[in-house]
This record gives sequence, structure tokens and C-alpha cells, in this order.
Amino acid sequence: MLLCAVVLLAVRSSADSTESLLLPEQEQALRQIARGQTAQWPEITPAQAEALHVKAEKYLDNYKRYHLPHGLNADVWWTDYDRSKVYRLEGLGDSAAWTGHYLAALALRYHVTKDPEMRNDILAVLDRFDLLTVVSGREGYIARYAGPATDAGYQGYYSVYGRGEDTDRPGLGKRAYRGVELYTDLVWLGYSSRDTYDGVNFGLATTLAYVDDAEIRERIGSIVERVADRLIADSWSIPDGKGHTTRATPWYKMAWMRTILTVNPEKYAQLNEEYDKSCRALSKDRRVSNKWYREYFANNLRFIRTSALCALEDDPARKKMLADALEWMYGAVSDHLNAQFAAICLAGTGNSDNLGARAVLQGMLVDYPDPPKFFRAVDHRADPEIEGRDDAYTKYALLAREQIPDDFIWQRSPCLRHGKQDLPYELPGIDVFLPYWMGRVAGVIPPPNTKTE
Repeated sequence: MLLCAVVLLAVRSSADSTESLLLPEQEQALRQIARGQTAQWPEITPAQAEALHVKAEKYLDNYKRYHLPHGLNADVWWTDYDRSKVYRLEGLGDSAAWTGHYLAALALRYHVTKDPEMRNDILAVLDRFDLLTVVSGREGYIARYAGPATDAGYQGYYSVYGRGEDTDRPGLGKRAYRGVELYTDLVWLGYSSRDTYDGVNFGLATTLAYVDDAEIRERIGSIVERVADRLIADSWSIPDGKGHTTRATPWYKMAWMRTILTVNPEKYAQLNEEYDKSCRALSKDRRVSNKWYREYFANNLRFIRTSALCALEDDPARKKMLADALEWMYGAVSDHLNAQFAAICLAGTGNSDNLGARAVLQGMLVDYPDPPKFFRAVDHRADPEIEGRDDAYTKYALLAREQIPDDFIWQRSPCLRHGKQDLPYELPGIDVFLPYWMGRVAGVIPPPNTKTE
């Protein structure tokens, strides 16, 4: 585990706009961390904290305005950079998972600010999750997405969803379906994966852990019990009722068992013994993937599952085992410069003195570019200052501003050397405002100087 020395906040006298950028000594420290070296981290300044708060709020406002067309997460491919018209909605196959990440961010922000608007936003997401569990007619199955069949931007996506149009059902992709009675004006997307369920569970578990509101908790309880009954009936696999099934895995199952037992321990008491055995066994299974792994997103799934477990676990012995596993996991990826994993480690373990994680969380969010976030061609192959590992990857993790813009950069390899193209394809900013508010809850990111909350 990398150790960093924390120095006192530096108060700068001028109001120069460069104060919001990384200081040279901060950038040097991050480069050292990426190389596995010991580094001294100068904590972010008041000016940086102020600018970071403003940036996180801008990303959240932008997200709510453009990336929830039907109340669920969407990338937006515009006809131009002025956002004159939607060409097509994109990324909808992962919508439920990312909406769960958004819900987690809302819960964390509400925990800090008690903003009533956030409460309404949380309830709105729960409305959408409620819909996803009934629109297919297979009650408790979580569809990937559901939206109006007549929406032109959505039509462009669902008409080919599942590797092309279904010739027996013109206008629908092979894994897109009309909603059942009461929802026949909607089209839902099937073949849900563990990723879908992991993301939804992450949002629900985080909200249960940080929001003490009777109506919200009751709504979550209703959704979780509906999903639980379906999962148990299906032996924890995820069949969509249309011939497609995703198998269960131990970590995915254990994370859902924890949430289910939190919601209704009496009804689901039969899960207690299996959950306890799983927790004791799996907390020793601390595998993570290296920073060049082609399916790097698997790391994010492991971290959000562990985050949900740590947030809800109430048995001291199990909680310590999970926190120890999380601490080890972060140590194994400490040179990835991953702000999401750093935030989850700091909040999940309660150890705000993890100096390497503090540096990565603060520094990478400060370095993250301001909104809006569009696709952008990136190619570091000709840059002599960035050492390559091979044609596809750099040798060391890149800073946030150097990485390829994506839906959630913390689920992508931090060493991608080139990719994307210049397009008016706009990406959400959950990868800024989620770790930001998790860091605020953990007491690692200082609040802004002025009262802007």
C-alpha cells in the first residue's frame, strides 16, 4: 500500500483561475503514485475545493437536464454541438446500472445537504426502478431500459438492440420488446446482466445506508422484495422470459442477499446462514484485475458490490472482514489513479487516513475536465512524454484530463493509449459527482468556502 504524507491546506492570496487546476507538486505526486512510488500529497486548496464543488454541481445539473430523457440514464448523440436535436440515444443497454450509480450520488448528496430537491429526485428514480420490475410482465425481473415506443431517439436504438432487427417483429431489435398490458406504449430492453443488477443494488443499498426517510425506505423495500422473490424463484439466475438467461455468481448473489436481509430480515430469514458463510468465504477472495485488463469494468463491479456490503453490514465481525477486503482491494489498484475506487475505499472502510486514496480522489477529480463531456479523439502514441506499454496501452495510469472521455472513465482502463473520435456524442458526468459526494460523506473532500449548497 502506497503511503503519502499529507500537508496542511495552502491558502493562496490571489483569485487567479489557475488556482482550480492541479498544482505542479500535486501533479508530480499523482505521477509518482501511478508509478508505485512514495509521494507527498499537498491537500487541495480552498480555491480548488470551491472549483471542484462547482464542477460537480455543473455535471449534476447537466446530467439532470440532458441525460434522463425518460427518467433513466442515457448517452446522447446530438446532430451538432449546440444540442439542436437528438440524433439517437445511446448506451441504453447499461442504463439501469448507471441509473443506480446516479441514485447512489443523490443519496450521498442528500445525506450531506438535506436538499428537498434531492429527495424528490430519489423518489423519481425509484419510480423508474419500479417500472423496470413490472414492464416485462415477469414481476421482479429488472429490465435494462424502458421508454416510449414513439420516441425517435429511442427508436434508433431499440430497433436494432440485440444485434439487429427481429424480422418476425418489424421495428424491434432481437432483444427489445413491447411492454405488457398497462405498458403497451413502452418498449423494454431484455437480456439483463449481473452488471444491471449490481448497479441497481449499489444505488438501493447506498440509499438505504445514507437516507433516513420513511417513504423512501418503504419504496425501496417494495422494490427489493419484488426483485428478491423473483431471484429466489429463479435460483438467483436472471432469465428475461424471452429465452435469455444470465447465470448467478457468488459475489453478485451475496451483495443482493445483504440488501434483501436489510429490507426484511424476518421474511428472508432462510438466507441468513448462506449469507454468513458466503461473507466469511468471499471476503478472502480479493481478486482484482490489472490496469491493462481488456474487461477492466469487472473491477468496478467488484468495488460497487463491496461498497453495498460495507454500507449495510451490521455485524461487527463481518463488517471488519469486508472492510479489510476492501482495503486490500484498493491497495492492489492504488497505482490505477481511480477516483471511484478511492472514494469507495475511504467511505467503505471509514479510514480517511488512507493517504494514497485521499490523493487519488482529490487529485483526479480536480484534474477532471469541466463539462460538457463529448466524445473526443485521443492519441498518445506520438507523445514522447507518455511511455507506451504497447500500441493499445500506456505503461502507467494517465491523469484524468489525459484519459479518453467515456461513459464512466473509472470503469475503463486508465492506460488506454488511443481511441474515440470527435463527435457531438455527449456523455454523462456521474464519474465526477458520484465520487465527489462519496468523498464529501467520507470527510475527505472539504466543502466549498462559500455557502453554495
